[in-house]
Amino acid sequence: MALFREYKNHQDPFVRERASNWAVAIGLQRVDGLNVSDFLIQVARQKIEGKITMNEAQTLINEHCAQINSNRSSL
Repeated sequence: MALFREYKNHQDPFVRERASNWAVAIGLQRVDGLNVSDFLIQVARQKIEGKITMNEAQTLINEHCAQINSNRSSL
């Protein structure tokens, strides 16, 4: 599966670079045998498209992880 291939020929070089960077980061997770969530891919797309900043992406991811951990501990 080629993540973010729809951005490969995007006219904005910054979009292409962000897509490539996210694809590499996610690929490194896979090399370690880890699967990323659909939520992370959704956040990555928002960042690639310039809809959110990296700080906003980090906050969204941290809040999502905290919620998941909270849900697990309440079981």
